[in-house]
Amino acid sequence: MIVKNISIPVSGLHLAGVLHLPDHANPPVIIGSHGLLSTKDSGKQITLAENCNAFGAAYLRLDHRACGESEGRFLDTTLETRVEDLLAAANVLKDLGLTQNGLALFGSSMGGATCLAAWKPLMEKGFPLKGMVSLAAPVDGKGITEAAIAAQEELHDVPLSYYQENMGFDLTPGLSAIHHILVVHGDEDDIVPVHNAHKIMEMAQGPKELIINNGGDHRMSDADHQARFFTHATDWLKAALITG
Repeated sequence: MIVKNISIPVSGLHLAGVLHLPDHANPPVIIGSHGLLSTKDSGKQITLAENCNAFGAAYLRLDHRACGESEGRFLDTTLETRVEDLLAAANVLKDLGLTQNGLALFGSSMGGATCLAAWKPLMEKGFPLKGMVSLAAPVDGKGITEAAIAAQEELHDVPLSYYQENMGFDLTPGLSAIHHILVVHGDEDDIVPVHNAHKIMEMAQGPKELIINNGGDHRMSDADHQARFFTHATDWLKAALITG
């Protein structure tokens, strides 16, 4: 396995990425999109990258603008700019010759919404999309805004007005274009309610699968839930990219 840092240009900024490469040439690739206030260095991303390398796929951990090691102002972040970030990452991978054998997506929370929203633009640009894994992904921004209102004291330097102005998205119209999706959600998620997972399953094409973590929270903090997630997510991506 080779791990290397890459720079991704978008809108006059440079985004940081870490590319995990398996030991053989011309692998398919997965792009990982993190949550709103997270980074590419989350444990979920690192473990999934290692698992994907083990079955022969490359994996890009991306820091969206103003997160982690990437440039930009967080208050300029919207769902639309996150989609721009993901498309820019896909273009860099294409230039490296890493998308020709298949591209898949993984997104957690806001990263899941980013992947859902990016699916159609990626298809329109000719990327060979093979599948997706979404974890606690919102179909609309209502739950995120409500959670922010309820936790105003914990917002630190992100004003409540940011959520009110930028979390008004609704992804429902584009869900019917998505296929080969594994949806994972906790039924006690108090930030992105579980009905979002059921909406994705209702609207998306098959193949599709839903895993509900009983008693699961937004962060998937239960160790058993994590173990099941990594097994199923890895198997899903392998089937989509390698054996599908």
